[in-house]
Amino acid sequence: MKQLWMCFFLSVVLTIALPAEKVSLRLNFGGTYLLGGDYNKGMQGFSDYERDIIGSSETFMDNMKKLGPGFQAGFELLYHFSPGFAVGLETGYLNASVESSFQREWRNYKITLSPTLSAIPVLIDLNYFLPMGKKWKLRTMAGAGVYISHLDYLYDIQSTVNPYNGEWMPEGKTAIGAKAGVGIEYTLSKRLSLTVEVTGRYAEITGFKGPWKGIYNGVEKSGTDSVLYIYDYDGQYPMIGIYGEPPAGPHHQNVKEATFSLTGVAAVAGIRINL
Repeated sequence: MKQLWMCFFLSVVLTIALPAEKVSLRLNFGGTYLLGGDYNKGMQGFSDYERDIIGSSETFMDNMKKLGPGFQAGFELLYHFSPGFAVGLETGYLNASVESSFQREWRNYKITLSPTLSAIPVLIDLNYFLPMGKKWKLRTMAGAGVYISHLDYLYDIQSTVNPYNGEWMPEGKTAIGAKAGVGIEYTLSKRLSLTVEVTGRYAEITGFKGPWKGIYNGVEKSGTDSVLYIYDYDGQYPMIGIYGEPPAGPHHQNVKEATFSLTGVAAVAGIRINL
């Protein structure tokens, strides 16, 4: 959150320094959807594998949900260098989480994974405003910058043999990304407008790395510098797992560090204030 406050402080400084008649501030809030990346591939692969090997008389519960829906909020400082064009400095916060689980009768086995992926974007963008009557404006924008990302990852394996639960706490990662969108504005007064927009976003994050801790069969265990890897199990099923070293063996093929994807879409509503 330190980065968010720094961006807010910079926006305040710029607001004071720039001519007030050329500056406006946008505030928005809404929903977002992430593609999820290799985590989602791993959920699908794990589900496919279990369905293929499960016994014909065995019952099971498949709830391997994918990382996707979330929320986002943001603020943007705009400098209008002409009636139709403005350059913006944008930041905010976006977050998505999910709980995935799979349960089968074999050894009373149940696995639950709960990742939470969040990011603070810091973007510079170019905006174009097109009047559409007395009250309405069409706004298009495109920009690029960085996404300062954080991942929290909980896991729980229930079993009559070797139950295991814990948390992986990787360090934050920063990824370069881009964003573009279109929206409309409705003027309420000289200083205030309502805004609605839809945007697309691209950002991919690889290399989350950090410590883990948990309880394995009743014994506390911990480690450092663990990475989430994705591999093809028997060359057919994408699987993910947290390891201190890249997994190796006859069943592990095409091993690589897993990528989490912030790429997706968002729909937000808010206000724009002319200062």
